[in-house]
Amino acid sequence: MVIQRQIAIVGNGPSRNLYRPFRGDVCICNIPQLDIKYDYISIIDRKASDYVINNGLKFDKPILLTEKLHSEIQNQKKPTEMIATFKERLMNNAATAAYHFSQTYDVIWLFGCDALWSDNTISHQDTLIPRPIRRNDLHQVWRKYWQKVWNTGKTFVIVCPKDAETVNYGKNIIWNRSKI
Repeated sequence: MVIQRQIAIVGNGPSRNLYRPFRGDVCICNIPQLDIKYDYISIIDRKASDYVINNGLKFDKPILLTEKLHSEIQNQKKPTEMIATFKERLMNNAATAAYHFSQTYDVIWLFGCDALWSDNTISHQDTLIPRPIRRNDLHQVWRKYWQKVWNTGKTFVIVCPKDAETVNYGKNIIWNRSKI
């Protein structure tokens, strides 16, 4: 029996509350706001990295950054370990992390990625880091970037509410409808 390596990527959409612990690694997107065990933090934008640095936030797990962002902040004193990991930024944090982790994991679970089945691009990070109003078609723009992730051929499990209308992204995409 082959054991498949699994990772959960917990995004910042409203459905992130559907996350339940499982056997595998966990990557939190942006500033951790949930009380869950995780192995990585993924940050791809300057506002989030500045928030960590300016507020002196310390974490016992590494923060994974894009190479570009890492070079932009290399001379700043960092309160926690920040590693240049992501070679490419795919428009949003969860897509960037999923693409990166598809190189080393067999199954990638996606939580809090509501724009994959709806037009909802609300982020819980907005309570910490104010952002401008998002464009109405942002979910469609994000989905185009997700196509590169799906094309890796790995298995992706999108966890969504039980009443979500799913989208056919391909044979390697599994929809897991929550019971709540």
